[in-house]
Amino acid sequence: MLALDRLTRFKFPEISFYRVISDVLCKHLLEPKLTKSQIFDLDTDNLKSIFEIIWNSSVKKLCNSVCNNTSLNELLKKELMITYNLSDELKNLTDINIDIVSILDLIKDIDNCPINIKRLYALKNSAKNSSPVLVREKFGLRFPVEKIVLCEGITEEILLPVFSKLAGFDFDKKGVKLISAGGKNQVAKLYCELKDELNIPIFILLDADAIEIASKINSVLRSIDKLYLIKHGEFEDIFSLNLIKRTINKRYKNICECSIADFKSDKPMTRILTEFFRIHELGDFQKAEFAKEIKANIKYKTDLTDEILYIVNEIEKLSAVCIK
Repeated sequence: MLALDRLTRFKFPEISFYRVISDVLCKHLLEPKLTKSQIFDLDTDNLKSIFEIIWNSSVKKLCNSVCNNTSLNELLKKELMITYNLSDELKNLTDINIDIVSILDLIKDIDNCPINIKRLYALKNSAKNSSPVLVREKFGLRFPVEKIVLCEGITEEILLPVFSKLAGFDFDKKGVKLISAGGKNQVAKLYCELKDELNIPIFILLDADAIEIASKINSVLRSIDKLYLIKHGEFEDIFSLNLIKRTINKRYKNICECSIADFKSDKPMTRILTEFFRIHELGDFQKAEFAKEIKANIKYKTDLTDEILYIVNEIEKLSAVCIK
């Protein structure tokens, strides 16, 4: 199951396929024993053939049967071709015929499986020739991914999908994968990697102070992609003040009570909140923890500020690659 999970995650196939295949061959190839470097030296036809034999024979031994699930393999291959910019060698390597269905039949607790495994399970149990997009939209399973949202940090990662869903655009139903780069300085580097690996569009979201980073990205921006600089500072600066007030009053109702006036200032919201937490002895203000608290309190359309709605609308407008 772990190998199937790694093989079908949203990861460039040169990483995922070679990793899974080399792990399987290192662990299960009895003769000859090969190192990972020797495995990588094999041509893709031999590599693929040995991998298929080991995978399918192992599944047969485990499940006492082998399922011919060519259609599922073909679907996954098609999605890889549409999603990623693959070399001829990678196209050949990813054209594998392995028994996925028999492994999925062993799952007892699908609710606790990764979303990519849930998606395969849903496809397996759907009517023949069901559209993968309709399956995704019915169950909110994100795959096939049709757009990328690339952002700076954890706050956007936690909250942007929630804001978007409230606005009527569900990331998981519409095939939107959000990736946090871990800081504005990493966004340009990651974008340059992704634009060469992916055929699908990318929406880049940056804080207002990332002008230099935005300039670097704009110089290599693909025509299918879009970059947006937040107009009013950082992501936290475009939150509804009422939402912030409601979140703090609910979380710290036995300690303090705040009003919207406490957060009206020309200072960045993270600085305002840091000072508020210090003055009221609430401990250190931590972005990720506060984002989780905000997430738990998002309820009303009024929690969506104009700029949040604009960002969601721009993501929705970004042309998606058609995957049927």
